[in-house]
Amino acid sequence: MDTKKLMIIDGSSLIHRAFYALPLLSNKNGVYTNGIYGFLTMLYKGREDINPSHICVVFDKKGPTFRHKEYDQYKAHRAATPSELAQQFPIIREILDAMNIRFLELTGFEADDIAGTLAKKGEEFFDEIILVTGDKDYLQLAKDKTKVLITRKGITELEEFDRDKVIEKYGITPEQLIDLKGLMGDPSDNIPGVPGIGEKTGLKLLKEYDTIENIYANIDNISGKKLKENLTENKHLAFLSRKLGEIITEVPI
Repeated sequence: MDTKKLMIIDGSSLIHRAFYALPLLSNKNGVYTNGIYGFLTMLYKGREDINPSHICVVFDKKGPTFRHKEYDQYKAHRAATPSELAQQFPIIREILDAMNIRFLELTGFEADDIAGTLAKKGEEFFDEIILVTGDKDYLQLAKDKTKVLITRKGITELEEFDRDKVIEKYGITPEQLIDLKGLMGDPSDNIPGVPGIGEKTGLKLLKEYDTIENIYANIDNISGKKLKENLTENKHLAFLSRKLGEIITEVPI
């Protein structure tokens, strides 16, 4: 029996990746095409290498999400999408329609939330699920059956992660990466985290205490006066940041 594989592509992530990785190309009508070209190159390569039985592309929907309601400074520092890039998204949607490839976007949620929900629902119907993205946040979704392919260089080199590979690389489970985000935050999304805690300290704490809850349950045992002080004074930021960094897998789709 043929293997049933679902390939979920984060269209927003890969188009951005392609746009900034390639020179600013345009056609004879002055329409910019580098994002389109790069995205389709990655799509074709993924289809050839993975040979999925099903493909779906997910996009961010313009406008605030539930994360902005939790924290109004979420992604507040992000510059507007350049017009040269913005004009390429509708064209890519038209191309996907012409190729009979389904794409999804939903007001109030981000592409990774839709991808996470599809992956969770898909576990019941598919032998393997492959998430293709340039966003390392997706690593929290890695499981035995769900693999994450992360862009590394340019638009064609990808690194594959399953649950074991995440544990091997970081020393913690995919689920604990959500707690790591809570501790160290993420400047690219303007997620604050706990001041003074970077990846090294965050990983050390989670390897010893497993979760943010358990870190605070053992706060008196934390060595380092400044670290303990930062954790104590910014407890609310640790839990808020974890909530902001967690990919939702129950999107109403």
